Amino acid sequence: MTSESQDSPHPVRRNLLWAAALLLTASDARALGKTSLDLELDPYYTPLSLTVPFVAGADENDVEKPELNTYRDMLAHALVPRFMVLEASVNPMPLAGVLIRQNEPSFYDHAQTSPSANIVEALTAGFEEPWAFTAFFGKVIDYSEGRKVRGHRERGYVGYLASCGDYHILSNRLIPDHWIEVEAKIKGDQETKNRRLKWSYRFGAKLHDNSNILDTYYIGLRRDRTDFKSTRWSWLLSSAFEYRIDLDQHDLHAVGHTFLMEKNWPLTWHKAILSVGFGYLWNSRDKYSGNLETYRIPSSGQLIFRPNLKF
Repeated sequence: MTSESQDSPHPVRRNLLWAAALLLTASDARALGKTSLDLELDPYYTPLSLTVPFVAGADENDVEKPELNTYRDMLAHALVPRFMVLEASVNPMPLAGVLIRQNEPSFYDHAQTSPSANIVEALTAGFEEPWAFTAFFGKVIDYSEGRKVRGHRERGYVGYLASCGDYHILSNRLIPDHWIEVEAKIKGDQETKNRRLKWSYRFGAKLHDNSNILDTYYIGLRRDRTDFKSTRWSWLLSSAFEYRIDLDQHDLHAVGHTFLMEKNWPLTWHKAILSVGFGYLWNSRDKYSGNLETYRIPSSGQLIFRPNLKF
């Protein structure tokens, strides 16, 4: 990793300052209407977000519906932006993998079970950045029906967003890279007494300032469901599926695939969910060039093991 100027703040401290600025923005944003500041804790993706409506009465409520009807109704909404969401996020487990490799090299080496498999990397793979800043413009649907919720946001989002960051993660190494991505997304988190359903369907483009990282288009699909009430098919429905494909922007050939399957077990403790996921990540040799080629594992593939406790 290249060193930064002594006059520039440490990357972690600099990004914490950005997150603090998001908190301070909340007081000024309240003049625009009913705003909300939300913090969602998750070991793999923890966002702090500020939701600002552009007009009074922009909130839309929804109630429990069949899963396919939920998706259909979101698509039926016009994509005229009525909300702005500003978000600062950190990926704790992927960042922990970077810190372990950097500060505990002996422990990291002992976690290498084969030339192409490392336990630390298996637990932290699947995220290309340690943190990000995002601006979303679109519609926000409230699924909580005014209920006070804890631990996650019961909302649906449909619209466009732009994200940026200054580092890239490759094999638990932090690579300097000012990147930006733009995407269209349908995302939601809905919970009732019988079910919790999360989904994210998106496509977009990612551009890198580091010339050794390929610019790509991507398509991402994720669906995560847990049935709190046992049914005949709950053993199958209480699961999660995730797939992402990355395409070279020049000729649209595939340069990356990520596949993940998770099994969810609902717990009675505050409706917490225990999940265990297994998957596989593959990157083409074309995705990285120059000195970054030596950082890739020999087979270009990586097993993913993702235990989690969801709230």
